[in-house]
Amino acid sequence: MDKKEIGRQLKHFRQLAGLTQEALAEKVNIHEKQISRIEAGVHFPTFDNFMKILQALNIEMKDFKSEKENITISKSKEKLVQIINSSKEQEIDLYLSVIQNIQKYLKTNSN
Repeated sequence: MDKKEIGRQLKHFRQLAGLTQEALAEKVNIHEKQISRIEAGVHFPTFDNFMKILQALNIEMKDFKSEKENITISKSKEKLVQIINSSKEQEIDLYLSVIQNIQKYLKTNSN
């Protein structure tokens, strides 16, 4: 995976998390320009900074896919993430409860 692909994917995950470059830079304690350079594919992040960025974005290494796998997040997933990012904590708790009940129902009725 090259610098451009890593940068593109980090930008994608940052945007899904609802963070600006400035907010992410603050969370990982590096300069905003460094985040910009990483996302633009100009620089690789150091391993330590990469791990901090993953943690700040609440993602794991396995979430990265090669360009050939074409990261595709469905419109429904993107919309769900946007709703969650713009919701109050009480609303998020309610969404979680509903989803868990749906999962339980589907698991019970899938047999």
